[in-house]
Amino acid sequence: MGRSPFAADLIAVGLFAAVVLTMPVWIVWIGGYEALATKIVIWAVFALGFDILLGFTGYLSFGHAAFFGTAAYTTGLCLKHLSADILPAFFITGGVSLVVAFVIGLLTLRRSGIYFSILTLAFAEMLHAAALSILQAYTGGDNGLTMHTKPELLGIRMEGLNVFYLAAIVAILGFFAARQIKRSPFGLMLRAIKENAMRLEYTGVNVWAYKMAAYMISAMYASLAGFLMVVLEPYVATKFLHWSTSGEVVIMSVIGGVNTLIGPMIGAAFMLYFENVIQAFIGEQWRLVLGLVFVLIVIFLPGGFVDGFNRIRRAVGLGGRERHHNVPDAPAPVRENRGDRAARQPGE
Repeated sequence: MGRSPFAADLIAVGLFAAVVLTMPVWIVWIGGYEALATKIVIWAVFALGFDILLGFTGYLSFGHAAFFGTAAYTTGLCLKHLSADILPAFFITGGVSLVVAFVIGLLTLRRSGIYFSILTLAFAEMLHAAALSILQAYTGGDNGLTMHTKPELLGIRMEGLNVFYLAAIVAILGFFAARQIKRSPFGLMLRAIKENAMRLEYTGVNVWAYKMAAYMISAMYASLAGFLMVVLEPYVATKFLHWSTSGEVVIMSVIGGVNTLIGPMIGAAFMLYFENVIQAFIGEQWRLVLGLVFVLIVIFLPGGFVDGFNRIRRAVGLGGRERHHNVPDAPAPVRENRGDRAARQPGE
């Protein structure tokens, strides 16, 4: 008998935790540094949440910086004016992010495809413009928001490895939760929406409610990343709300592999390592090289790094048949019945 799905999840999360928790050690061996490990984990949380929306429902958001940046500014204002302890900032930021996600989702999820993407981009850019103009008394305008207090958690100074392990715990729990969502009936319904939302509506399913739930879950992951970024560096840059931040998480997801959960996080690690380490060897041309890598992956490896790894496994006889990336996995009983039928001889 094979392992149960929950046991497989525990093994996957355990391996993920081992890699993440030892990152400050092994990243130094490949030319990185401690702060880079923390940034990689934070952006991995951001990319993981983005994959819940794009990978599960097929809705491509160009405005996820709205949640990352809103959470960062809310956290910064709380740390600056309320308390140096990050717990009040955590709960206030969570509440604000939920409200922002609900309002934007309410106005954007009535459309799909490119119209949804453009609407999300428009809302993010409106927030970015507001931070530079009518809200600049609170956000600091072009100069960003600077805090002079040092973040703490119950009296523990949040700096160095303390921030890393906080971010690592969030990433591990977030990865476990995402795998449970993917395997649950709710996750299956999201992937069914990706395949044919109209057919589900004809069967009486409230498709909009499922899309809203996925959108808000994805937004909360992005908000957690924004919160952690300010805990790491007590400064909020206006870039956090800029469209380029949304574009970066899209590129991370495509490079790593959409609808795989682990793929976008690998893409985040690759991009940040490329920007902070490889750049030292190739200079300002690093963006050109990264763009070339992105183009080659989109053309020749549309499933990202995860697809490349699976192709290697199949080539050496360790993997199964090739997956269609836009088709959700069938439930286990269905796969078993298919296998039984395939094993039967024509005369049986």
